[in-house]
Amino acid sequence: MGTLADEKKRWKGTWQNSRKSVLRIKDIVQEVIGGGSGTPHFRVTGTYQTAKGSVPQKEKFPVSGYVTDDQIVFSASFRYVEPGGDDDDNHSMTAWAGQILPLPEDPDKQGLQTLWHLVPSMKEGDYEEQYGWVIAWAGEDRFLKLSNDPDFEIPEV
Repeated sequence: MGTLADEKKRWKGTWQNSRKSVLRIKDIVQEVIGGGSGTPHFRVTGTYQTAKGSVPQKEKFPVSGYVTDDQIVFSASFRYVEPGGDDDDNHSMTAWAGQILPLPEDPDKQGLQTLWHLVPSMKEGDYEEQYGWVIAWAGEDRFLKLSNDPDFEIPEV
């Protein structure tokens, strides 16, 4: 198992997925749960900017999760209310789990390959009409680390 310094080197920074959404891992702290084996756990926090959906792309949403060596699990709360607007309860949450692995198209390079589940808020009574039988969407994402700096400015194309 890696040390806190190892985990920070591996994970802290700016990551971008194939859809141009941005994960910024800003901090990693070590936690030891009392009454157990004393095994350290490494909690990550940061932000996520989605390039998809109905929210402004510059909006940053909170991220939290855990890393262990080359594995990660994290979630984001996509709660957004227009400034000065009413909360329409149209929010969603997403969780990712993944691992740093060689890229299929270039095995000499590595990327973070994840699976995700997105759960939208559903108002009582409109489940079937609005969503059918689906209560969550699932997919995969591949992230590349752009920089060790979580505040890295991504050049516009």
